[in-house]
Amino acid sequence: MKKFFTENTELKLITLFISLILWFFVTLKGQSEVIIELPVEYKNIPKGVEITKASAKFVNVSIKGPERIIKNLLPKDINVFVDLSKVKQGETMFYFTKENIKIPPSLTLARFNPSNIVVYTEEIFTKSLIVKPIIKGAPKKGYVISDITAIPDEISVEGSRQALNKLEHIETEPVNVRGADANIEKTVRLVIKDRSLNYHVDVAKVIIIIEGEKK
Repeated sequence: MKKFFTENTELKLITLFISLILWFFVTLKGQSEVIIELPVEYKNIPKGVEITKASAKFVNVSIKGPERIIKNLLPKDINVFVDLSKVKQGETMFYFTKENIKIPPSLTLARFNPSNIVVYTEEIFTKSLIVKPIIKGAPKKGYVISDITAIPDEISVEGSRQALNKLEHIETEPVNVRGADANIEKTVRLVIKDRSLNYHVDVAKVIIIIEGEKK
């Protein structure tokens, strides 16, 4: 037995080296690596908190695995998320780890960039805004508008204090009364200028009472 290990040592080492190369070739054959850009998802956002901005919207994730599985990847199979259950108002930095990136068990997470993300949050406030109907044109000659009503006449809006302070009312899309000689009732959309705010209602019914002029 001892003779087996001591004779032809050089030949045996060469054979072992070739075997290792073949093993690596067989192991890596059919393997592939892909870089995917994924949007950052947020989970467990506390009630009364709003995300105003973040330092990054996407994360580049490098994934290794069998080529056949890589080719059949679907967007739902991989996701990057940040748990905001303990977020503080203002600026908070989160570091990405393998726990933040969900991939199929048959694949391996190689790299990801960026390694962290800064999330900016604000407390959410609620404000009531008066609905202001906008009228276009004029009734038929001899007729006048005697009353204008919006239903609802007020709506609730949620958002940051800074954004809400800029609003005093909310306008409707124009209602055309040109040449009208009878009452008009029309449902129109509200003109939403700040999409960062949450409007509980986005339409209103406008009732316009048109009467003949009194002589």
